[in-house]
Formats: sequence, structure tokens, C-alpha cells
Amino acid sequence: MEEVSSLLQDRAHESWERVCDAVERRNRPLGALLRRVIVDAPVVLGFAFLCCAVFVVDAVAPGAAVRLACPPLRYLDARTGWYRLATHVVGHADYGHLKGNMVNLLLVGPAAEREFGSGALLKIAAYVAVASAAAHMALGPGDAYQLGASGIVFALILLNSLLSASTGTVPLTFLLTAALWVSDEVARAVFARGDSVSHVAHLTGACVGTAAGYALHADRARERAEAAARRRWFRRGPPSPPRGLKWF
Repeated sequence: MEEVSSLLQDRAHESWERVCDAVERRNRPLGALLRRVIVDAPVVLGFAFLCCAVFVVDAVAPGAAVRLACPPLRYLDARTGWYRLATHVVGHADYGHLKGNMVNLLLVGPAAEREFGSGALLKIAAYVAVASAAAHMALGPGDAYQLGASGIVFALILLNSLLSASTGTVPLTFLLTAALWVSDEVARAVFARGDSVSHVAHLTGACVGTAAGYALHADRARERAEAAARRRWFRRGPPSPPRGLKWF
């Protein structure tokens, strides 16, 4: 996973350098100014730009975003519609919907990407997209389409509150975040009938983000333990073989 994260970050930095080179050839002061800007979270920024690009395309050709939405199960085309299980997260219904998700994404996403890595964040986004689509088709309204990055935003909000967590501990900030955000979504899912918000997607994203946070911390703890064991082995040497046996 660390190799994937490094590769994504290297590619993002190389692409940004090429942009700066192209601008500098036309306008040297502007190019020099752009070089002061760093790409600190390539997955978060790339996802945000993709969502904005889809919104622009939908504004020019209305209906483009709807073709990316996750439909109810009875409307899913089993031959050509499976891509919608992933693409629904990049489309948005209107500017307010897009702005709200992008603001929250840019607030909590970069810190999580710096802590856990770009590769891990990319996997989490993919898991949330598929899981929230499945939850929508199974539990959502039978006539509603799901569209938007809210599930991923909720996953990152919960993941961000678990930055200081470790196996066997629960940060107080996580509990407060869950109490304020998740409980509100549960109440709306139960009592707010007929609204246009996919509360199922929000709750699915929160569950995936929580599970991913503790899974990532468990992986780190295991890697640290393995690294410590290797250091002890090299420092002390291999254990002595029992009598009558020889090392080969």
C-alpha cells in the first residue's frame, strides 16, 4: 500500500511540474508563483476535480450526471449498468449539493490522506462507492436514484476522527463526531420520509470509514511489531539450534 501511495504522489507531483513548466513558458512570473503551490493530497484533489468536471459536463449537456447515478435495483441494467455502482459518487444534483460535499471533503480528506496514505484512501473511496450503492438498492426508496459524494465525505469524517486511535482505544472526538453526525442521520432516516437525501449512503459511509480506520491502525500495529521483531533478530542473531541439529 505504501508503494501505491508513493506512486500516486510521485505522479501527481510530476503532472503538476509539467503544468508549471507549460505556464512558465508563456508567463514566467505566473509559472514561478505556481511552483509555490504543492499537491498535498492527490487522491482528494483528483476526486474533487473529477466531481467538478462532471458537474460542468452536466451543465453543458443536461442529463449526463443522471447516467452515472445508482438506480433502484429494479431499474439496474444487468448488462450495461454495473458501472453505476461506482460512478454515482462523482455526480451531483446541483451547485449547492456539489459545494457542500467538496467543502467537507477538502476539510477532512487531506489530513486522512497524509496519515494513512493515498493508496489506502483510494481503496476506501472504492469500498464506500460499492457498499453505499448496494445499501441504496437494498434499503433505499424503490423509486429514487442515488447521486453524490456524501457517502465518501461521511467515511472521511469518521476516519479523520480516528487519526489518534489505536487498537483497543476509542478517541473521545470520534464518539462526539458519531453522536452529532451519525445519530442525526439515523433520526432522519427513520422519521424524515420523502426527502431527497440518501441517509442510507451517509450511514454506509460512516460504517466503512470507522471499520477502515481501525483496520488501518491494526495493520500499522502489526507492521511495527514485525519490524521490532526483525530488529531484535538482527541485533541478537538467530536462536541457537537444539543439540544434534545444525543450521543450513
